[in-house]
This record gives sequence, structure tokens and C-alpha cells, in this order.
Amino acid sequence: MFSSLLASAAAIILLASHVVSDCVDVETPVLTCYTEPDGVPQDVSVADITYVAAYLRAYGAQTKAGRQFTQTVDDAPDCAEWTLYQHGTVLALGKHIDSAANSSVLFADIANTIDGGANATPEQQLEAIIGCATNGGSFGVVYNATNPEYNTAAYLANNYTPEGIVIKIVTAPV
Repeated sequence: MFSSLLASAAAIILLASHVVSDCVDVETPVLTCYTEPDGVPQDVSVADITYVAAYLRAYGAQTKAGRQFTQTVDDAPDCAEWTLYQHGTVLALGKHIDSAANSSVLFADIANTIDGGANATPEQQLEAIIGCATNGGSFGVVYNATNPEYNTAAYLANNYTPEGIVIKIVTAPV
């Protein structure tokens, strides 16, 4: 009887640990501006947003293939948020929103998600986080599916996907 109870308790604890490790955050990849009444405006500088995007784009371009930002099931459980870069009023975060995915994206695509592209039109900027202006916001990485880096043998062998990462622009800590 005692061993049966002990086995049941162990099974419950094991099940609970798997439930806790799942990402249950409701954050979605849809462009979300942190505006009232549903959000909290971040009071970030548009110039700082532009700087952060340019920095991330340049950082990614430092290697021929382009650097990738990777959040895996093992390394980024529980909707982990990692700092991408901080400058002035802006803290850029990468948030893993799919606890079942090994997500990996190019820094160039992160930069484009933030500012709409290096030479973005005003319309393209409105469709990026920078379109949220001083409020800040979040958006799932808009990736270039035709980029060959998403189809390399190493990328595919690691079972990576370019989906599952949300970029957030929030107020930098003081």
C-alpha cells in the first residue's frame, strides 16, 4: 500500500514538473503596441529604437552567413526572455513563446522586425515595432523564408524553426 502511494506521488510530481515547464504565456506573435488602456506605454525614444535595430543588423552581418539568435527547448523553457541589446531608453528582448520548438532566427530578421528594414518606407515602419513609436511593443520575428541560412544542413539537423520568438521593445532599466 505504501509503495503504491509512493509511486502515485512520484508520478504526480513528475507530471507537475512537466506542466510547470511548459510555456503557458498568452503572448502571441501578432504586432502589439503597448498603448493604453490594455498596455503600459514604455516611453522609449524612437531614435533609440532605430539605433538598436541598426546595431543588431550590423552585429548579425559580422559573419558571412549572418549570426543567429537561438532559443531551444532546453535552453529557454518557460517563455524565457533574453536581452538582445540595450541602448538609451530601449531594452530589446527576445522571448521564446513555443516551449516545443527549437527557435533560431537571423539577427537581420530581428532588426527588420524592429524597424521594418534598413531602408524601410513609412508603410513598412508602421508594420514593424517602430510603428508603435514611443509606446514600445512586441512582434513575432518576421523572417525571410527564402534566406538559405534557414535551410542549411546544420540548421535542419538541429531541428530549428524560425518561428517561436517574439521581439519586445521595452523601457531600459535605470
